[in-house]
Amino acid sequence: MSLRNILNWSDPALSGLIFGSGLVFLLSLSHFSLLSVVAYFALTLVFFGLGSKLYVHLMGTLKKPCTDPLAKIETIDMAISSENVEGILTSFVESLNTITANLRSLCLVQNYVNSAKFAVFLYVVTFIGAVFNTLTLLTITWVGMFVVPTVYEQNQTKVDEVLGQVKTQYEAINQKVVAMLPSQASPEEKKE
Repeated sequence: MSLRNILNWSDPALSGLIFGSGLVFLLSLSHFSLLSVVAYFALTLVFFGLGSKLYVHLMGTLKKPCTDPLAKIETIDMAISSENVEGILTSFVESLNTITANLRSLCLVQNYVNSAKFAVFLYVVTFIGAVFNTLTLLTITWVGMFVVPTVYEQNQTKVDEVLGQVKTQYEAINQKVVAMLPSQASPEEKKE
């Protein structure tokens, strides 16, 4: 099952299990240490597996038909191939290089408008950081990952229409601001 299907609630039982356990994990971190939460979650998984095996064994003893609820999990291939690791590391390094180049450009003010937008973004982030701690932001993000795709699918035409209007207004304001600023030579032109 893909991540997209899980986030779109294609299989509500699996999505609910993943969403609920992730939410409980994040909320538990606000009251207990990471080590305690991980140990309790692992202990819960062990007891769940033990209970499942006892249930299957009991139903077999009573000669009642049942299927093993963990049969799907037993067939999952947990091996990590070196090609997968290499592909992930390659894309990670490429992304890191792109981000580093963009941050250098923003910090050295090679483009006034983009650097100003970045400064405003960082200023807004300071307010968000003052109101929420990291764990709260992770919890909000976790809930949003499961809620936003479903709400978007249910109201796709309305959301696309509103986002199109916002994008049009943003582009109009951006063009007005860029027109007011003096033109800036690109780094290539400065070298010549």
